[in-house]
Amino acid sequence: MKENLLPHYWKMIALALFVLAIGIWFVNAANPELINLDPYKFSWILKIIILISLLLFVSTKEKVENERTATLRSSCIKTAFNFGAFFLVYEFFAEIIFQGENAEVISGYELMMLMLVFYYLNFYFKKNIRTVKRD
Repeated sequence: MKENLLPHYWKMIALALFVLAIGIWFVNAANPELINLDPYKFSWILKIIILISLLLFVSTKEKVENERTATLRSSCIKTAFNFGAFFLVYEFFAEIIFQGENAEVISGYELMMLMLVFYYLNFYFKKNIRTVKRD
């Protein structure tokens, strides 16, 4: 299966974008008058930048891309999708049962962030932790 992934240097670009967004957030928290923007719009702009940086980060090639990493990617994306679907159903029923009329279902942004972080952590641990056979 042919995977279309970004070159490895895009990880650095994604990381720089993430650090820039967090830095802007800290500057705005320290001095809110510096950036004259509606706080609601400002927070969504930062959320979108962080989401884009995370999407770039998880869709880049590893330095050594082989069949094992391709299989791991496929396995981890399936696991992340199942985790997201399970979490959405769980959140839906938990909100209805415990909140009643004040139920607030998770947003698409939060679900996407959760799935991407889960995918990357799952991929990272499976890629870097080798199974050891014990005799």
